[in-house]
Amino acid sequence: MKSITLFALAAAAVLQTATAAKCGSQDCGKDSPCCVRGYCNANAMYCIPFNCEVQNSYSADSCWDTAHCVKSNVNFGSANAFAQIADYKGDPSKTAFVSQFEPSNAKVVGGELQMELVKQGDGKGFGATVTNTRAIQYGTVTAVMRSGSVSGGVVSSFIIRNDKLGDEIDFEFVGADKSTVESNYYWHDQLDYTKMVKSQVLSDTTKNDHTYQIQWTPDQIVWVVDGNAFRTVKRSETWDAGSGTFKYPDSEAYVSFSIWDGGSGAQGTADWAGGAIQWGQGPFVAGVKSVDIDCYYKGNETTYTPPGSSGGDDDDDKSSSTSDDDEDDESSTDKSSKDDDKSSKDDDKSSSDDDESSEDDDESSSDKTSKDSDKSSKHSSNDDESDSKDASSDQSSEDSSDEPESDDSVDEETGSSEDLDESSDTSSSTMLTASLSAVVAAMAAACAF
Repeated sequence: MKSITLFALAAAAVLQTATAAKCGSQDCGKDSPCCVRGYCNANAMYCIPFNCEVQNSYSADSCWDTAHCVKSNVNFGSANAFAQIADYKGDPSKTAFVSQFEPSNAKVVGGELQMELVKQGDGKGFGATVTNTRAIQYGTVTAVMRSGSVSGGVVSSFIIRNDKLGDEIDFEFVGADKSTVESNYYWHDQLDYTKMVKSQVLSDTTKNDHTYQIQWTPDQIVWVVDGNAFRTVKRSETWDAGSGTFKYPDSEAYVSFSIWDGGSGAQGTADWAGGAIQWGQGPFVAGVKSVDIDCYYKGNETTYTPPGSSGGDDDDDKSSSTSDDDEDDESSTDKSSKDDDKSSKDDDKSSSDDDESSEDDDESSSDKTSKDSDKSSKHSSNDDESDSKDASSDQSSEDSSDEPESDDSVDEETGSSEDLDESSDTSSSTMLTASLSAVVAAMAAACAF
């Protein structure tokens, strides 16, 4: 009996050790269940799906669920358009966009979302990133905005990105050129800056609002400015024979806007951005008046129960204030209708949608998040962006005449989650090996009795 008891205790310890999720050097507990870059907490910054690391959190359901696309028109003069992330409670029908950083350099002024790049004590700039609270997989996103890139070195952006997979479609503005906007796309963080294409000549993008639009379907991406389409990329053109896949961004992603310091990065990034920031030319404020989102797949959820809510009679209050009339009768739990729509709409295109069936609730961005883990990591975020751009540039177009040797930062303020996944798998394997060793030792001890 004594040997059986010892074995049972050892086995229980093994199971607990083998299944524990490691968040950096700690284990997230029930009261602080969500992990982001080695830190645990229970607030929105940690639990929001595009930040939260499911594999390293307390349990599989610790991270908040991904809220999916609904047709919406967001005017930043409305009360439910924007909130600081500390005030966000997890209900996307109450808040369309949230600021990613604390302290936050984003706010609404006179009906316009304003994101400012400010100078820090070390002479580098600290900017802002604002992200939609719902994810989108294909659709048309239109933004009326102006760049904040008044000086060389300042980069403003409008992007659709999945940080965990590294898929991205973007518009980027650099202070070196106020008369155009750059377009690019990336698949699985495989950065290729030779694919950048500039728009037609525009009136000063830092003084005038322009209408920027990304039309994203399973078959093609179209970039449009002020009603003029200046670039189209077809999925069929992205076939890579070596890997046997289409290198086309097709995963559910988040719409975001940002401003950051590219001039303090390594030489390639600084050159692309227009050199060191001339702070006397400030302030550097990017402004967004409105955002229209038209989902490619209809029938997605129009209601949402935020974390900690039991739903019930409150459900009417959770109804999305941004949903279109033709979606009012569709349930938030009717995810199967999305799949039905996919199959019915894409009979001709099904062969091209390699990954579209995945509704990765984990697919949040890991980006902008980690830098918010603590103030020191937040304030170094722009360095990370610049370094990322320059490191990748060594493998990209060495002979590109128009592209900087290291164009950049796809990942505005982002760190790749792939490294986190690999380290998590390694640590889990190590723990399991140690646990199995403990079982063997326990069995040997039990037998000795």
